[in-house]
Amino acid sequence: MPDLSLARRVMVDNQIRTFDVTDREVLAAFDVVPRERFVEPADVPLAYSDAKLVVKGATESRALLVPLVLARLVQALAPKAGESALDCCGGLGYSAAILADLGLKTTFAETDSTLVARASEALAGTPEPVRVLPAAPLTATSVALAGDSFDLILVNGAIEREPTALLACLRDGGRLGTVVKQGRAAQARIYLRTGDVFSHRVAFDAQAAVLPGFREEPGFVF
Repeated sequence: MPDLSLARRVMVDNQIRTFDVTDREVLAAFDVVPRERFVEPADVPLAYSDAKLVVKGATESRALLVPLVLARLVQALAPKAGESALDCCGGLGYSAAILADLGLKTTFAETDSTLVARASEALAGTPEPVRVLPAAPLTATSVALAGDSFDLILVNGAIEREPTALLACLRDGGRLGTVVKQGRAAQARIYLRTGDVFSHRVAFDAQAAVLPGFREEPGFVF
């Protein structure tokens, strides 16, 4: 078994810093949150590599964002301590733990009941509390958030459809970050809500697995 604390530091220095992640608070969060707690037991030795890891639920599996993409996406969202955050489709909760460590009031949402149960257990050992929602459908056009709104929404995966339901959950000035896949091209995109107007910007090129609830429908053009 490798020295995981050392492996975590190497991940930050050799993967994340070299991918233009310079925010000290973001770097510090990735340096202290134990990713090995949020991967499959067999994958613990690979927790700080750039390997494509998957966590398994009862009906769905979740491909995790590689650390450098996650870190740069979090940085691009410009999180501020005290803001409210929604972490979507984050598997066992690693990204939620990162947001909570940054001082955000974090809510975790997943679609699979087994993933939710496993995430609840993993997040119970983190210093900062994370609110874990019951498993519920989460798609481009439908979310079950009981009227909640957020300053920041992180979608852990790629989408092929406009995330209209999640955008409606942003507060004025809120940001949503995800990877948008169009054909073979994929880019991290940050959406911004200003009043009732939504805009977006491309943050960087990135790859991620497409989330089932956000797949393109036949004949649909993003």
